Amino acid sequence: MAESWKKRIAEGWRDSRSDAEERKLLLLCFAAVFGFGLAAHAYGFLHASFSHDMLNALTAGPLETYWKMQLGRPGIVLYRRIFRGVIAAPWQLGLLSLLWLSLSSFLTAKLFRVKGWGFPVLLAGILTVNITTIAMTATYLYEMDADLFAALLGVCAVLLWDRYGRPGALMGALLTACCMGTYQSMVSVPVTLMMLLCIAALLRGEPFAEVFRKGLRAIVMLGCGALLYWFGVRLMCALKGINLAMDGYNSVEQDVSRTVFGRIGQVYQTWSRAFWNPAHAHVEPPVLVLNILLAVLGLWGLIRWLAKGKTGGKEKLLLCVLLLLLPVGMNTAQLSFSGDVHDLMKYSFWLFYVLCLLPCFAGTWEKPSGTIRGIGAVLVLLLLCANIQTANIVYTKKQLEQEAAESLMTRVLMRLEQREDYVPGETPLVFAGVSDQLREKIPGFEAYYDITGCETASPIVKSTASYNYNIYAAYFRYLLNNPAAMADWELWNRMQEDPRVAELPTYPSDGCMQILDGVMVVRMGEDKNDKA
Repeated sequence: MAESWKKRIAEGWRDSRSDAEERKLLLLCFAAVFGFGLAAHAYGFLHASFSHDMLNALTAGPLETYWKMQLGRPGIVLYRRIFRGVIAAPWQLGLLSLLWLSLSSFLTAKLFRVKGWGFPVLLAGILTVNITTIAMTATYLYEMDADLFAALLGVCAVLLWDRYGRPGALMGALLTACCMGTYQSMVSVPVTLMMLLCIAALLRGEPFAEVFRKGLRAIVMLGCGALLYWFGVRLMCALKGINLAMDGYNSVEQDVSRTVFGRIGQVYQTWSRAFWNPAHAHVEPPVLVLNILLAVLGLWGLIRWLAKGKTGGKEKLLLCVLLLLLPVGMNTAQLSFSGDVHDLMKYSFWLFYVLCLLPCFAGTWEKPSGTIRGIGAVLVLLLLCANIQTANIVYTKKQLEQEAAESLMTRVLMRLEQREDYVPGETPLVFAGVSDQLREKIPGFEAYYDITGCETASPIVKSTASYNYNIYAAYFRYLLNNPAAMADWELWNRMQEDPRVAELPTYPSDGCMQILDGVMVVRMGEDKNDKA
């Protein structure tokens, strides 16, 4: 029995490549991911911007752990214990992220069974350099590695489903649950990959019945994985005495009045905007043109396949249905959760470029010419160059904003410590609002504020009173390393609503710092919501 399972595992893992070719593919994927990744993200890994949510989670203490459990992500807590600890050390997180991306690229290349080096290199670039990884590196580096590990779990689940039949699908369900338990939105990765693999199978000429059975097995695997996740996360939270967060864009518990069917139009709209309104500044028009050309290339390949007439009507109908539903699969997060979506939840969107490349490299109906492969490769490489440029500009923006905030907060601290009525570490301290001086967008960088986490010009963003409390406390604790005694949470909230605070002038005006009921209140700016 053991020997038969070993044989089955070996047969499922192997494709038409020899062991030497497998090793070359692995090394090629690592080289491509680290090459593209360092070109795009090294600045972010080495000049990390401690801003926005990154300030709150620079060290994953009990509060951060509790919040992740509330969000239904216990996997990230376990991941930190195994791989990296609680400190968000930028270079370490960058290396781990590139490691998981390399393995994901290797396994995905195996799934598509494409010979040669061109497709794996382009695939690695697509997975490594996109708006999602840029947003992660710029603002959410503290959990980038865990999110990409969740994507790797999703890829592994697809490999089991593709190579090992029903037993593989059952194991894939467990990995799908683990993927969701680390970052729920990454479930769109296995969903999208399975749809793309079914499309590729049809293009290769596999019969309707076989592809349809694989599709049903995929639905069962995803359904079982979702159920395992649903029960598992509630059991863990119940054992810990934690209530899941309710009806927020990050939460698991949702308002059932907002039906899935009511979000279908929104799902397609969000997906199309990601390609029609690319988040690039002065390279936006060329990127839009590249997106259109790649879409035309993929459509051309589809039309050629349909014109061959080598398959029946059922195969063609199934292909059209899969293509029509592909944006829904890519945007599973918006469909399944609260209806809100941001760039971190769009990672699977960029697999659209893989679909466009299939007629160039996959040889699904006949071997494509070198010219067609060259056109597809050039278009994707130009797109990756634009993304690399965007990434480095975004990280420069973040660095400028962090230095400006450090200068501002240092001046604020100096004025505080010069006051006789303020004793560092003893006098309760409350900040109201975010500085008006850091509200203005940096000239020339305006278009990059559309990327998630880059919406403001200040590392200290304003949201709810509790978020505001945590982020100011984190700034003094980590970046200024100052013993300021922030007022407790209840007092902080009460002072935000105090009409006397609203009457204070904003910093740097005289009178912006006042003792009110024994509390030092600093009114930094208007009480305005800056956080998307």
